[in-house]
Amino acid sequence: MAQASKAPDAGMLVRVRARRWLVEEVVPGGNVAEATLVRLAGVDDDNRERSATVLWEKELDAEPLESEGWEAVARNGFDEPDLFAAFVRTLRWNTVTAADPRLFQAPFRAGIRLEAYQLEPLVKALRLPRVNLLIADDVGLGKTIEAALIMRELILRKRVDRFVVAVPPSMLIQWQEELERRFGLDFVILDRLFLRDLRRTRGFAVNPWTTHSRFLISHRLLTDDGYVQGLRDVLGDFAPKSMFVLDEAHHAAPASGRRFAIDSQFTRAVRDLARRFEHRLFLTATPHNGHSNSFSALLEILDPDRFCRGVPVRKSDLEPIAVRRLKEDLRALGPFAGSFPERKVEEIEIKDLPDDHPQLLLPSLLAQYRSCVESRLSGSPRRKRAAALLAVGTLQYRLLSSIEAFARTLERHRRSVEHAHAELRRELSEKAQRTFSEMILPPDADSAAESEAEDGEEASQDAQLEAFERLSAFGFAEVKALDNEISLLEQMARIAEQHRHGGDPRIDWLLDWIDRRMCPGFRDDPRAARWTGERLILFTEWEDTRRWLERKLRTALEPVDPCQERIAVFTGLTSSDKREAIKHAFNEPPERNPIRILICTDAAREGLNLQRHCNQLVHFDLPWNPGRIEQRNGRIDRKLQPRDTVYCRYFRFVQRPEDRVLSVLVRKTETIREELGSLSPVLANRISRQLQQGIARDRIDGLVREIDGANVTDPAVVAEEFEDPRDAIERERRRAKLKERLEQLQRNLERSRNLLRIESSKLCNTLGTSLRRFYGATPLTEAGRERSTDGNTIDLFALPDTDRLASDRRLAQLIGKLQGEDGAIKPLTFDDPDRLGEDVEQLHLEHPLVRRLLARFQAQDLIEHHLRRACLLSCDGTIPRVVLLGRLTLFASGAARLHEEIVPVVARWSEPGSTGRPLRPLRRTAETDVLDELERAFDEARPPAAGILERMAASAAQDVAELLPHLRERARGLAESVRARLAELGEREATDLARILENMGRRIAARLDMRQQELDFDLAERRQIDAERREQRRRLASIERDIEERPARIRQHYEVRAVRLEPVGIVYLWPREMQP
Repeated sequence: MAQASKAPDAGMLVRVRARRWLVEEVVPGGNVAEATLVRLAGVDDDNRERSATVLWEKELDAEPLESEGWEAVARNGFDEPDLFAAFVRTLRWNTVTAADPRLFQAPFRAGIRLEAYQLEPLVKALRLPRVNLLIADDVGLGKTIEAALIMRELILRKRVDRFVVAVPPSMLIQWQEELERRFGLDFVILDRLFLRDLRRTRGFAVNPWTTHSRFLISHRLLTDDGYVQGLRDVLGDFAPKSMFVLDEAHHAAPASGRRFAIDSQFTRAVRDLARRFEHRLFLTATPHNGHSNSFSALLEILDPDRFCRGVPVRKSDLEPIAVRRLKEDLRALGPFAGSFPERKVEEIEIKDLPDDHPQLLLPSLLAQYRSCVESRLSGSPRRKRAAALLAVGTLQYRLLSSIEAFARTLERHRRSVEHAHAELRRELSEKAQRTFSEMILPPDADSAAESEAEDGEEASQDAQLEAFERLSAFGFAEVKALDNEISLLEQMARIAEQHRHGGDPRIDWLLDWIDRRMCPGFRDDPRAARWTGERLILFTEWEDTRRWLERKLRTALEPVDPCQERIAVFTGLTSSDKREAIKHAFNEPPERNPIRILICTDAAREGLNLQRHCNQLVHFDLPWNPGRIEQRNGRIDRKLQPRDTVYCRYFRFVQRPEDRVLSVLVRKTETIREELGSLSPVLANRISRQLQQGIARDRIDGLVREIDGANVTDPAVVAEEFEDPRDAIERERRRAKLKERLEQLQRNLERSRNLLRIESSKLCNTLGTSLRRFYGATPLTEAGRERSTDGNTIDLFALPDTDRLASDRRLAQLIGKLQGEDGAIKPLTFDDPDRLGEDVEQLHLEHPLVRRLLARFQAQDLIEHHLRRACLLSCDGTIPRVVLLGRLTLFASGAARLHEEIVPVVARWSEPGSTGRPLRPLRRTAETDVLDELERAFDEARPPAAGILERMAASAAQDVAELLPHLRERARGLAESVRARLAELGEREATDLARILENMGRRIAARLDMRQQELDFDLAERRQIDAERREQRRRLASIERDIEERPARIRQHYEVRAVRLEPVGIVYLWPREMQP
């Protein structure tokens, strides 16, 4: 058995089991006979995520890595130009650096259409030692994309290897699809079905959180110990390299209470989980609900170093960890800031109806019915009155939706009232008989009673008569009131039944609009009418209205053509598979899919992006919660909307008083959106509660004033701690600063693009080389061009010879996922897929198929056994040049790559001995021109004429030997420069953290010295205040220890453990004019 070499020291690079590793820790044996325990972290490109623990002396091939492998360069000949070019590009596309936060590559590895403003969260995240970041961008600006960019970049830098993303239940599928399709990130949804399947295959003992490293979970399940206890077990008190992402993070902020926000169950659950993660990323469009203590509590969950609950937030503390942009600000900057549609909210007036029209008569009768109920219950307990008015409010809510929805509910309500009426009559009858019997013949009459004094007997009878009169007056008054109410209910029922299947002015308007915009002339000549490409979304609150509306439209449109395919529906009963099919169909180009009208209940108000081919939305009825109105409009008013304007319409019956309230509700929603960017859930719920018991006609003026004047709890607090978008001066200042920042981000983006040189044509050529070289398949072939939704032309490609790829099982599986509904492979593109539709697949660096094909260039067996690391290219220059390339890597603990860079040395080539002196590097200015020429030569990948290769091969070893000292010297200088930048960066971040902690300590101490007035707070609010003070005292006690330990960990993060310069290869550029 071969004897392993002497045990290595920590920080050395070694070879074990045919792999290269960084030595993390060395544990010597207790005596000479015991082996040395060595903990290793993988450094090979295809082994980065792995670690190993070995007994050094027991390993067969364990040895320190002393040779860098330069002696093997060109030893076995030269590589074909396309193979070597693909290898170099793959290495370049995978380089990362922590020394320059302005340099990033995640944006170029994703299938997205990137706007400069979306880089700001990524830039801020890379500046933070612990990524505790609040993305508070406006609705529709792409917070999911911004979060995914951060996740992908942190994975590339090996800073995070475990993710938990918590989102509202309706958003789970959308998040999973976005992360996989655009970023190549596979996430598992942890829910009841996942646990059921897992336990069937692996038993009940398995912890589900150990089966994968990337999970999605709904908000609802975070409060269920049955789902999250296993996560606590995996994380422990603190899990390095872990990230918690919380979408709609405002739900975790304390929000109840009259003046002081109180922790909810969800708040406590999120606080307990978030503290266990190293990194936290919170997403919300409404971070501040007007409660100062609620805002500080949310931020403490995000970043306990900078914030503490109960300590007011300062704007200066937010700047490093928060990103907030409003859609109106970006739109004001013009196309430079991105393309955002203008939203037009239009009111459709319905007027000049006869007084006996059911849309006017029924609301009037219902108002009378409400007055009767209020009068009858005026002396009843508050809870009983509230329950009755809630029922009346529900009737009104459904009536304003449709007579059909009202009729179905009215029938059930009428039966309930009639039953109560009968019970009351029976109860009154029994009480009356019992009282009357007691008056005539008392039940205990006996000789003793007969001997009572006459005056006492007369007094008793007077009291009984008085009680009977009171019972009769009350009982029969209530019976009479109920008789009136039932009469009104019966009258409304007759009218509703008569008209529930009849016409509706809103249906007439819709059919007129369809006749003008969607199917011109269908009312005059249905058979000759043809559908245009226009699409329409109709929203209604109620399923009964949805069914009635669908019947009406199908009946009216049936003569045009078989309209089964023209109308689709989306409700809460729609299955997950059906939902995805509907979304896919509605987002297909109109010429490919016949669907034109989508009728939705509010089940579709979240989690669906329907803007690709639709900019028309009509609220058939209006929700009484303004937040739901905004969510509906957001289905088409989104960043990727290709049209300049979106139209959101709603109906108003001018002669119906209740519609005044709903009209001001819409206007208030738009005012808040324009001024604040988003509607606070607290404010939305407050307005909704005002309408919970319905719209009383005698309170309409008051309701209009209340809704129009509604605001967050304390606007001044929001302006002081977060933002004041209504201030015109601050708005202009904010927009000027935003414009300047976007220009800087655009420059950073171009700088990164130029360094990485990730272009569609280069990626296409590299994939073609992999297909041809490793699988014997035909490269991607052109499959035509297609015009996108924004008018541009996009190149399409086809993947032929898929049968040749079947030998790679994983590759075959990935190709299977590219099949469309017809079983054929989808057309492929390197452009943005949202401009084409879901029938086209975009290829990008993180696409699973691309990763599989490029992995062959990074695989150890290729590098060790097949790649010769030498290449000869034909070029346009006049002088032969030679380029020696090396890859410089600086490793941190855990083999994390702090910095990677391809280092070149360029020289004018001459045959050995012809000049009498060795090769000497060119000056940097000349070197830049040669490297640009090298890139062009890689694009062409053309070898020179025969005969030249032999001359180069004869001198390659000597050329490497002469240029290698210069390359090492340059790499040494670069390494020292990078090491210094990393140390400076670590010291700055450590110092900043210490300063932040010291400052927080002072602020907490000052807060504890203050006495808070609690006289107006109720018991729950006082308990919340006490809990926050306890937390403040705990935090103050821990800060001194944190100042000693936490900055040291930051410095350690940037500490370079090993430096490696590996050979990439040698390249010769031979001028065409010198070829024979």
